[in-house]
Amino acid sequence: MKINIYRNSYFDDNSSQKSKEEYDDELRREYEDEFEEEYDESEYSSYAISQDDMEADEEELPKAKPPKKKKKKLRFIWRFLIKLSAVFLALSIAILIVGYGFSFFTPPVTNVLVMATDEDGTRTDTLMLVSFAKKSKEISILSIPRDTYVTVSDENYALMREEYPQPASRSMKINAVHHFGGEKYGVELLKQEVCNLLGVNVDFYVKVDFEAFRYIIDSVGGIEFDVPRDMKYTDPLQNLYINLQKGPQKLNGEQAEHLLRYRSGYANADIGRISVQQDFVKAFINQTVSKGTILSHPTVYLDVMFKYKYVKTDVEFFDAISYALLIGGIKTDSIKTQTLPGTPAMRGGQSVYLPKVSEIENIFQTNQ
Repeated sequence: MKINIYRNSYFDDNSSQKSKEEYDDELRREYEDEFEEEYDESEYSSYAISQDDMEADEEELPKAKPPKKKKKKLRFIWRFLIKLSAVFLALSIAILIVGYGFSFFTPPVTNVLVMATDEDGTRTDTLMLVSFAKKSKEISILSIPRDTYVTVSDENYALMREEYPQPASRSMKINAVHHFGGEKYGVELLKQEVCNLLGVNVDFYVKVDFEAFRYIIDSVGGIEFDVPRDMKYTDPLQNLYINLQKGPQKLNGEQAEHLLRYRSGYANADIGRISVQQDFVKAFINQTVSKGTILSHPTVYLDVMFKYKYVKTDVEFFDAISYALLIGGIKTDSIKTQTLPGTPAMRGGQSVYLPKVSEIENIFQTNQ
């Protein structure tokens, strides 16, 4: 800088006796005076910005908006759910339409053999033939006592002897037919023997065990039922502990199972149990088998008929939809219950139920 140049040259020439500090102060004052003379404040006044102007400019500036939330992903999810709902609705309507169309081709009378197996899944603890008359919209339930004594055909007996264990003779209780037929022949042999016994065709079968039964009852919220008597029974071998109180109540799956299995307290044993079973089936149909209930529990209905591993059936999908539409809304007074005619007897040292063949022929005539 100029000051340093003059300062250095001055002291190099040794032309002054002033100290460096005094000389620096003198030069600084001269330089400041020269700068003040050259600077004219008026030339720069037009560029001065007051505090008021700055605040006014800040007010005029648009305020920054908070960043918008990204809604693209949410909109995509909603659109997907709407489309999925539309597809499901369209599919449901199509199924109902096709099912309704199939209902025109159902036979005048449809017979379904319903069997409930015991804990080991072999012997049939409960056996019913459920008949639906299309014209009269009536359901007839024929209960076949588990001790019904039958003599199987030679062909069926030969098939039974292919399995293990083998029957000792062709005559046996009907609940043992499925047992001796085994997993391979059990259902088919039982269907044939029921056909031979009753003289009617069996169109479909449904085989269910107690675990599936409990699932069904619990899934529909239980069944209101008037238990006819106190029921108490214990069988550790079957893991069965029954303790029901008499009177109206809502039964869950386990309680309903105990109701249907209890028979030791009835004077006529299995026949007394059958009467209670029939009353319970009426209550079940009246409280659940209606269009509204079936459509409000579609997953239960489909799981039971087609997916649930403890239920086996040969009912096809659209057949099931057709019959669900046909029997929807049926009332208790349209349900008739009967028990296979017969008398108790003793055969081979065991208690059996001998069917009255002469009275069986007229059982289904009212359903035609």
